[in-house]
Amino acid sequence: MDSPDNGPSESNEAPESEPVDCSEEMPVFEESPLITNSEEIPMLEELPLIKNSDQEPALKSPVKTVRIKLPPTCLQTSQEVKSDQESLDNDCDVGDIDQDIDDALDEGYMGMECTLERGFSLNESSIARDMRMERYSEVAIKYKQGSGMSRYRQALKHFIPVRKPSKEKDEMPLDRTGLYSFISYSWITSLMWKAYKTGLKEDDVPICSKYDMCAYNTDRLEMLWNEEVKKMGKDSASFHRVVLRFIKTRLIIGILIFIFTLTLGFIGPTIFMRYLITWLSSEEPITTGLIWTVGLVLSEFVRILMFGLVWSVNYRTGIRLRAACLGLMYKKLMKMSTLGSKSIGEVINLFANDAQRIYDYVVLGPLIIGGPFVAVGGVVYILWLLGPWALFGMLTFLLFYPFQYGISRLTSYLRRRTVTVTDERVCKMNELLSCVKLIKMYAWEKSFASSIAEIRSRERRLLEKSAYVQSISLAMAPTVPVLAAIITFLAHIGAGYNLTAAQAWSVIALTSCLHFGMTIMHYCVMYLREGEVCVKRMMGILLMEEISPYIGKPRWKSTAISMEGATLAWDAVSLQKRKKKKKKSKNDDASPAHKLLANSSVQEHTDVLFNIDLKVKKGELLGVCGGVGAGKSSLVSSLLGHMRLQSGSVSVQGSVAYVGQQPWILNATFRDNILLDEPFDAKRYYRAIHACNLSQDIGVLPAGDFTEIGERGINLSGGQKQRLSLARALYANKDLYLLDDPLSAVDAHVGSHIFQWLIKGALKDKTTIFVTHQLQYLPQCDRILYLREGQIAELGTHLELIKETEEYANLYRQHMESIAEEDKKREKDSESTIRTRQDSVRSNDSLQNGVHHNSPEKNPEKEEKKDQSKVPGQLITDEKMEKGDIPFAIYHIYIKAAGGYIVSSLVILTFVLNVGSTAFSSWWLSLWLSDGSGNTSVTVGNETYISENIADNPKQHFYQTVYACLIFAILGTSLLRGFAFMKTTLLASSRMHDQVFVKVFRSPMSFFDTTPIGRIINIFSRDMDEIDVRLPMTLETFVQNIWLIMSSLVFVCMVFPHFLPILVVLAIMFAFIRKVFRIGIRDFKRMENVSRSPVYSHVSTTVNGLATINAYGKQEMFTKKFMLLFDENSCVFFLFNCAMRWLAIRLDILALLVTACTAFLSLLLRGHVDAAFAGLALAYAAQLSGIFQFTVRLSTETEARFTSVQRISNYAKGLVSEAPSIIESKQPDEAWPKYGRVSFRKVQMKYRPETPLVLHDVTFDIDSMENIGVVGRTGSGKSSLGVVLFRLVELTGGSIRIDGINISTLGLEDLRSRLSIIPQDPVLFIGTVRYNLDPFDNHSDEKIWSALEQTHMKERISNLDLKLNAPVIENGENFSVGERQLLCMARALLRNSKILFLDEATAAIDTETDVKIQKTLKEAFKSCTMITIAHRLNTVMSCSRVIVMDSGRVAEFDTPKVLLSNPSSLFSKMVAAADSSWEKQ
Repeated sequence: MDSPDNGPSESNEAPESEPVDCSEEMPVFEESPLITNSEEIPMLEELPLIKNSDQEPALKSPVKTVRIKLPPTCLQTSQEVKSDQESLDNDCDVGDIDQDIDDALDEGYMGMECTLERGFSLNESSIARDMRMERYSEVAIKYKQGSGMSRYRQALKHFIPVRKPSKEKDEMPLDRTGLYSFISYSWITSLMWKAYKTGLKEDDVPICSKYDMCAYNTDRLEMLWNEEVKKMGKDSASFHRVVLRFIKTRLIIGILIFIFTLTLGFIGPTIFMRYLITWLSSEEPITTGLIWTVGLVLSEFVRILMFGLVWSVNYRTGIRLRAACLGLMYKKLMKMSTLGSKSIGEVINLFANDAQRIYDYVVLGPLIIGGPFVAVGGVVYILWLLGPWALFGMLTFLLFYPFQYGISRLTSYLRRRTVTVTDERVCKMNELLSCVKLIKMYAWEKSFASSIAEIRSRERRLLEKSAYVQSISLAMAPTVPVLAAIITFLAHIGAGYNLTAAQAWSVIALTSCLHFGMTIMHYCVMYLREGEVCVKRMMGILLMEEISPYIGKPRWKSTAISMEGATLAWDAVSLQKRKKKKKKSKNDDASPAHKLLANSSVQEHTDVLFNIDLKVKKGELLGVCGGVGAGKSSLVSSLLGHMRLQSGSVSVQGSVAYVGQQPWILNATFRDNILLDEPFDAKRYYRAIHACNLSQDIGVLPAGDFTEIGERGINLSGGQKQRLSLARALYANKDLYLLDDPLSAVDAHVGSHIFQWLIKGALKDKTTIFVTHQLQYLPQCDRILYLREGQIAELGTHLELIKETEEYANLYRQHMESIAEEDKKREKDSESTIRTRQDSVRSNDSLQNGVHHNSPEKNPEKEEKKDQSKVPGQLITDEKMEKGDIPFAIYHIYIKAAGGYIVSSLVILTFVLNVGSTAFSSWWLSLWLSDGSGNTSVTVGNETYISENIADNPKQHFYQTVYACLIFAILGTSLLRGFAFMKTTLLASSRMHDQVFVKVFRSPMSFFDTTPIGRIINIFSRDMDEIDVRLPMTLETFVQNIWLIMSSLVFVCMVFPHFLPILVVLAIMFAFIRKVFRIGIRDFKRMENVSRSPVYSHVSTTVNGLATINAYGKQEMFTKKFMLLFDENSCVFFLFNCAMRWLAIRLDILALLVTACTAFLSLLLRGHVDAAFAGLALAYAAQLSGIFQFTVRLSTETEARFTSVQRISNYAKGLVSEAPSIIESKQPDEAWPKYGRVSFRKVQMKYRPETPLVLHDVTFDIDSMENIGVVGRTGSGKSSLGVVLFRLVELTGGSIRIDGINISTLGLEDLRSRLSIIPQDPVLFIGTVRYNLDPFDNHSDEKIWSALEQTHMKERISNLDLKLNAPVIENGENFSVGERQLLCMARALLRNSKILFLDEATAAIDTETDVKIQKTLKEAFKSCTMITIAHRLNTVMSCSRVIVMDSGRVAEFDTPKVLLSNPSSLFSKMVAAADSSWEKQ
């Protein structure tokens, strides 16, 4: 994201009011002695004038630029190739370039942005977002521990009846609300109305409350956790206890208000309604009835307001705990160097799903007290009202609680098992998305798809079990009160006691309260159980062992590094002995690979560096070399403090900059990746750009250094990423530089430039540890450290080691001899050679040209028309929030996925039967009560009179039998409904998962390059969780309540037909409120969905870059960004919940009118309507008061949750798929390709239809068993040859044939499975060594061991405890980069394809092993056709022919000898330039 202070600006020489005439050129710099070419620089000479970086850019001011010439030494972008001598001259003095840059900056000619004239404009939305983020810093407050009542000063202000709102429009209105607004949620009314009128945008939403912010609450929770650990010790500390302390006061207040609310709800039916129904059968005056009616309405009105207050308190409690827990988790990650036994997927899942569950835990969990409260109150009241025979009915309640407890335990157990499998699935998806290009090129889609399908199958089985258990609980909760009432009445009447209408309907109305208590208890138990699981998972993160700081300070100021007898270890994966258990372990739900890793979660410390004694003086350049796995990277990590010090001491003086072997790139602009939140200093910045040879690279980027870089640097080559990482280190201006093989991804000439300008030049006064496999640089190091098996084998100057030692001397001699052998194969002609730029391209850079020149694959949620707001340089498109209603097509898709309309109708029928049987039981009771004694005469003594006792009715047996049978009808239909509904909804979620997975996995590479992983993970984690768990629960309750409302309204209208006109008016009011304000709720939900993805992406980026973040000390920067992103999500999440409650209160008040109207109708129609039926209407009308708003709110919530269905559906429908995997009619023979002949004919390719061609009429033929080298500068089209060969992008024109077959006619699997690639960047998967080499189990162990032997990894693997079954952790982190590369080579050997494509894969391997590998490649693949993209020219000298690519065309194609014989050939000039670099060494 572009930062506001880095925008385009103007110099003081060109004020804003005076446009600069771009047609006139500024004076040219005088040529310095270094300048030999005064021609105009073709791309980067057009620079805007400079302006102080602290000035704010004008969003809509015209951009003024000026055409100038910069010294070629500053920006080497000439496409002319310089002579060898000129190249050497230009490397003479670093000070000259500094002077040139200083002069340029002093004159104001060097701008902050390079390419404004080529169409780049400021992304105003990004700047507005940055300014919004700055407002968070302005509003935020620091947590300070208070004492006494002062802690509650802010909260108590909410009890002031009315308060003035804040003057700042973007501040959360809630912070300055009075009691009325706080209870009624009127502070959100303006937002709801704006949503209805114009829709909500990001700018309309206020920023998060300063009291709810992540940083504020994290500090408080962290303080409490530290106190807990200090008091109880790490082993006895309880995070659950800390959470309770965090929410204690608000929890108690919320519970007390809730109990008061329940009491009011209890008083209504038990007192006011009972006396009102009694009054209907009496002759008391109408004023008495009016008192009971007003009392009933008033008590319900106060209950509604108090219930709103409960949610106001609980929502803020939940949002604060949610922010505090996730903030604390992130801060813990910042203290880790690795994740240990945790996977990235598990961490992302914690931030994705556990955030919601910890919120539900504290918002809904405490309401569990409502169940026992209403149950006890109900039992006491019914015993008082009906006598001891009512105990038979109350036993139903007493038996239900142990049943509910058992259900909750079972639910918790199944939830834990489900979470384990979900973690595994998300982890696998994260791994798949990170390595999707290699998977596609190896045609391993089926293997990974089957892995995901197998995991999903296990997850679905657990989800089904959990769903059935929850469905039983959900079905029983509303049924139990009804059954209890039926049994109570049957027992009471059967014992001969009378039952009046007032008694019966007050009990029935009370069952509505009991129903609420039972239902809320079901949910609360579930949320409490899930919350406890989350708290335990979070505690597991918090208790992860942090590496103890061991870095001290050297005794002498002149010493930069001191290691004395240091033995250091890594946390290594070790197998834990499994105890024999009869019962099934939760790990039985995991895959074999994850079982292995789960069992290996016990961490042991494996020593890798032994007895290291080393002292490095300040300003010294220490070269470090050694074989693969010798401990070079571990030495660097030890100086960063990332290992475990077993013995000895390690001391480092000064600040540290770190460049890893695998560069870590942010999804930010090119410039922001270098600055890394440091203030912009133009001189430092351009020195870093030049020293790292990035000038031309910036020149070809669409928006210069303001171009957005994708996740993992997807639109940069391997060399560009490495040099950007070096520029970041140089710009940081630290004291100590740790460079872990930084030149492995660049060619000899670029490497020479970096070594001279950066390592020997810009860092000449710095202490530098330089790890390298390129031994030609070692003679220029002050000293050389040679490592062998984790020990210092040799240490001294180059000359000393050459003279006095044998091992290093032999290694260096062997390296130089290999170079000399290559030199003998070509004719040298150094005259007239000219210099050219060359860069490296790693395997996942195949799409770099396309990404540089075109906009990314359109997001499926985007409209089909082109997004005009997209600007050049912006790679990742913003995730678009859908507008308007959820279309019926989305519901149609869900119904079809659930089995179709017939199946769905049958499921709905089960709801009708269930609710109908319950309603019929009430109607039957009304008939029975209305019939009374059946006018039966009773004789008492000598007096006979008409009985009023219902037990005397002659039809009593008939009434009792039907009433008793309804128990089984209600119970049976409840269970049938739950089973049918859960079965169909899980079928729908599984089908949708499979559809979107296949669609995403079958998408072209451009989709993965331009879509953040966090956005895709959001689909497969949170959105799938919504569809798997939350949507079915919401939908089931919604459908059930719909039928309950219909039955209630039918009863009221049947008893009081006069209510129909009133119902019409109320229905219109309900419809209007829902129509108007559901839009705001839906928009808040969509904004919440969209705001989650950046959080997940940031967490994923952080986990991958922990080493770099810690090395640069940027923990605070990344923590701050996380908290800002999380606050944005928290804000809309909180507003969504408050909007739901806003709607609920207003609907509750309107529903209260139904009760009021029914009560007044019964009052006015006394004598015309039987009291039994009036009681029926009153009981169901009172039930409506709560259930109506809940159902309307559920409809909105259901629609909001259907946004997840919409998002998944949009991906499943909107993504464009690749060509078919297999075309039956075009399948080649099993032996194809038999010869390996490759023919390109006028091949044209563009990465997208609207972008320029990147390959222009490429034509060449490769014979069988030829070894072809491909060379050329960055952007020349080298990697594009691999792209079209593997059909990652389809051809625009021309054809490619392999053994005479046009590959465009083949299925992708048939094509890619017959080819092999060895990438520059090694990729290993979670699993075992064997799984990584042979995922399909196609080869025997003997073949695998043979391949390992040929790649010199046999000894390493055989030393592991489990040999081939040894675990490989995420990203293969338990192997060095070189070892990972060798395993990738063994994988290619096993594949034994006829055509092998190599993106020179030996850069991370030491020279000795490299020589052996080159020999292995020549022998093992001698019968194969090999195409090698060359980064080091000596590699291609042994090739049979060489292709020289230039601007997407084949410039030259011949043998190395022929090309070298022509001094004017491009290849000859490139070799001469490389020779000059060697001579310089």
